[in-house]
Amino acid sequence: MTEHDATRGETSHGATRREALRRAAIGAGGLTAAGLLTPALAAAQSSDDEDLRDFLAPAIALEQITVLAYATAADANGVEPFLRDRLETFRDQEQAHASALRQALDSLGFDVPEEPSAVDDTGVFDIDGIDDAQMTEFTRLLGRIGEVKKRDDALDLLAQLERRQLDYYLSEAPGLDSEDLSTTGAEIAGCQAQHIVVLREALGDAPADAVAEVGAAQPASG
Repeated sequence: MTEHDATRGETSHGATRREALRRAAIGAGGLTAAGLLTPALAAAQSSDDEDLRDFLAPAIALEQITVLAYATAADANGVEPFLRDRLETFRDQEQAHASALRQALDSLGFDVPEEPSAVDDTGVFDIDGIDDAQMTEFTRLLGRIGEVKKRDDALDLLAQLERRQLDYYLSEAPGLDSEDLSTTGAEIAGCQAQHIVVLREALGDAPADAVAEVGAAQPASG
């Protein structure tokens, strides 16, 4: 292989990665294409693919757990029709996040976590990019969905799941050597924060207290 061929291969690989990240940024819930990937910024995309995988796979798993939790919560005892509509809207937003990030991970050439179809469908977490500690945590979170029967229990679990995602994005996204994906993580985190406020208010928290819950979010310790 000539030096020109090697350079061309690296350029093609980099372009594929940039396109994957662009799709994630555009698709992950209300983001726009404008300004997310300038030529200078594209040239700076140098993160190792495995680093991106190790960010995307757990993020997808958390999003998909939350999708199932929203679907379950909508049918919980005591959920009012207007609240059910809101929960279904939030579910669809979570699914949009998961779908966009799944597309990005798939475009990078890695296996993508499947959506759990039930609370005991823990095999979906056995995939490269999700470590043993994360698998244990995700299995526990998935199992908690099956314990929820009543309105307030469902809302409390949803708020905890949204908070876990918020902590994850605050902790992991800024450290990525990919401004596209860092921007996407920040945008998704903003969406999760809005969800938390609505959920806490539905649980009876005063608006100021609901906002304070979001403000207290901390990066995950690892």
